[in-house]
Amino acid sequence: MENRMVRKSNSLIEASYRLSTVEQKLILFLVGTIKKADEDFQSYQIRLKDFQNLMGGSCVHYNRIEDMILGLKGKNMKIIYPNNTGKKVTLNISWLSSSEYIEGSGVINLCFDPKLKPFLLQLKSRFTNYHIKNIVQLKSQFSIRIYELLKQYEKVGQRILYVSDLRESLGIEPTQYKLYSDFKRKVILVAQEELAKKTDISFDYEEIKIGRGVGKIRFIITSQLLPVLADQNMLPQFPEEFEEQQDPNLTHLLNLVPEIFQNKQSIRKVVQNAFKQHGFDYVMRNIIYSNDKSNALKPGTSNEKGSNYRVYLAKAIKDDYGLAYYEDLLVKKEAEQLKQKTFVDAEKHKQQELNRIDQERENREKARVFITSYAPETMQAFEEEAKKRMSSESLTRYLRKDPIGNFEFKRRLEDIVMEHTGIRKLQPEAASESPENKPAGLEKEAAAE
Repeated sequence: MENRMVRKSNSLIEASYRLSTVEQKLILFLVGTIKKADEDFQSYQIRLKDFQNLMGGSCVHYNRIEDMILGLKGKNMKIIYPNNTGKKVTLNISWLSSSEYIEGSGVINLCFDPKLKPFLLQLKSRFTNYHIKNIVQLKSQFSIRIYELLKQYEKVGQRILYVSDLRESLGIEPTQYKLYSDFKRKVILVAQEELAKKTDISFDYEEIKIGRGVGKIRFIITSQLLPVLADQNMLPQFPEEFEEQQDPNLTHLLNLVPEIFQNKQSIRKVVQNAFKQHGFDYVMRNIIYSNDKSNALKPGTSNEKGSNYRVYLAKAIKDDYGLAYYEDLLVKKEAEQLKQKTFVDAEKHKQQELNRIDQERENREKARVFITSYAPETMQAFEEEAKKRMSSESLTRYLRKDPIGNFEFKRRLEDIVMEHTGIRKLQPEAASESPENKPAGLEKEAAAE
């Protein structure tokens, strides 16, 4: 089993997704069952006994694996790759399309989503492969992903990654490890230690600043023999992760708990029990309330005082303090959205008006070109029609050769030519007939022309 080879396209290696350690090992175990000669996906079998061995010999009941598989079906990943024309394609997809288990057989049949074929079958170039034994010992979900990302560049000897791109590939939320120091401590350093002790590559790294902060990381990759462990039969066990897979919503709730308290079993128990009793929305709003209101999270508070947060959260859940708080947040959010919509609508209206003015100016320029091409008798008829369309005040100004009157006459003449030639007008020039049409406004329009 340990000699199974994982073979994945580089686009799949670099995809953006977040799976737990156990979920990743299940997927990689499944990938390892694909035969190099396979031209289409089969129904790949996983024997429960083999998977139990992969998990360290722990007795993993089918129901727990089934819960995890159901969770996997609801977790998407984003793959970005070039198509045949070189254009970038973004594919959002789940890993599995189906699962089948016959009671008492001890075997689960799993099928990959068909659209994953180009990334797992008949790979001739731009792919990475490695023995599954390199990842079975890894405990951190991020260590497995970083191993793959660096294994891809093992022959090159180094790889430079933007911190933002690495976070996205690892599926790290913007609110998680916001400080680079936390990201470095919880992700990079953990992976560095695990890969050196348990895999066939190790790495050092250099931090490259962009502005004031670390924007890139240069990984220096070194090949090594797979370390010999004291006991090859002792593989890691992950019972807690299986418990969290019972429902993806429960995992999401546990992730909402502040990171400094996520490993405290008393707090996890409060969330789990409340989720079973009240459901996702109820618990979610009370966690959000406690995160904002609890003194345990105020600056200067000792991180060891987890009990304060637990007591506060338990009280909030009991009395549903989060209900009114969350409703107020929604009202505030709706107000902000309305404000933003008003601003967007105003900008949109402004742009439409500018477009209308530009189109009107272009139409009139076309009309002036036509005017120069008409025969004198045709122009005489158009001019007489233009005079009829002018108000008495405008006509008087035109006849006494007032500049404003002359401008008004030209505008009416252009209107007639646009109608005669079929040039589209966005808005009729009816305003000139209105009593509100003051000469001062026309002076501004004439100046604009």
